[in-house]
Amino acid sequence: MRYKDVFKAPKPMKITEITSTITKSFVSSIIPSIEPTEQEIEECLKMLELDPNNLCCAYCGNKVTEWDHLRPLVKDKKPTGYISEIRNLVPACGKCNQSKGNKYWKDWIESDAKLSPKTRQVKDLEKKIERLERYE
Repeated sequence: MRYKDVFKAPKPMKITEITSTITKSFVSSIIPSIEPTEQEIEECLKMLELDPNNLCCAYCGNKVTEWDHLRPLVKDKKPTGYISEIRNLVPACGKCNQSKGNKYWKDWIESDAKLSPKTRQVKDLEKKIERLERYE
C-alpha cells in the first residue's frame, strides 16, 4: 500500500467560492430569521408526514442532521426575497443539504447532481416530491 493512495489534501477554495460564501453570510445576517412556535413545527412535520420521534430527511429519508432552506436565500449573488422561517425550512441530512446548495429544491431533487436523491435512487421519491409540493 502506498500512503499517497490514502491521503487526500483539501482542495483550495476558488475566489468565486469565497465571494459566494461572503455573500451568503452577509444576506443571512440581514434577513429576518423567525423562530417557529411548537405548533408551527408540529404543523410543518404533519404536512411533510414526518415523525418527530424519528425525524428523517424530507428529501431522501435518511437521518436528519440539520434544517435546510427549501428555497434559497441567495441566488446569483443576490437575495431571493425568501427568509429563514419554518415555511422555508425542511428537515434534511447533510448529504442532501450540501448537494442541493442554493438550487431550487425541485430542480435539484430530480437532477443528476452528485448525491441528489435521484442519483442515489431514493425509494418513494415521487411521494417525497408530492409532500414537498404540498408543503411549498
